[in-house]
Amino acid sequence: MSIETDAAHTPGGLALPAGNLRGPLAFAIACFLIWGLAYGLLDVLNKHFQDTLSISHADSAWLQIAYFGAYLLLSVPAGMLLNARGYKFGIVTGLMVAAVGALLFIPAASAGAFLAFVRSMFVLAAGLCILETSADTYVNVLGDPAKAPQRLNLAQSFNALGVFFGPLIGGAVFFSPTTTEALGGATRSIQILYGLIPLGVGLLALVVW
Repeated sequence: MSIETDAAHTPGGLALPAGNLRGPLAFAIACFLIWGLAYGLLDVLNKHFQDTLSISHADSAWLQIAYFGAYLLLSVPAGMLLNARGYKFGIVTGLMVAAVGALLFIPAASAGAFLAFVRSMFVLAAGLCILETSADTYVNVLGDPAKAPQRLNLAQSFNALGVFFGPLIGGAVFFSPTTTEALGGATRSIQILYGLIPLGVGLLALVVW
């Protein structure tokens, strides 16, 4: 159940992993869920900052610029990294960079500075870009090539699930007065939510490694 298809089998070779593929596929699908959740939280976080930091709609768009800008700038380097080091390295690197980006939300919340959140979002999205490039390609070659579209459809359904639940989680944390108060206020709610993300992401990275 290893993702050790890397060193001896590069993405360019499109070699298929031996043994039971369900475990590796499950880990790859978990990655789809992660970046779906992160994207689903984006708009909710945008609205939250408009309310708590008193920023305009135009200024809040910098969160989206940071998120999609990271994809624009890092998609090609991520592909180069994947080709050079393999799937496992790419997936673990993406997870760890995303974890660092989420951790940066904690001091950003303490500072209450929107620019700090934008920078944190860029780092988080950079990790997600590397993760998506690696996991998407990995799912594509993980098994019978004729069934690659089926595997991708399955994985992408979990991505859609994450996009669906992201706003529900963000809404419950940021826009439910009872929940926000229980977590210690608006600032503390951000720190707790984005402090939990690295725990789950880091655990997944450890298992994948």
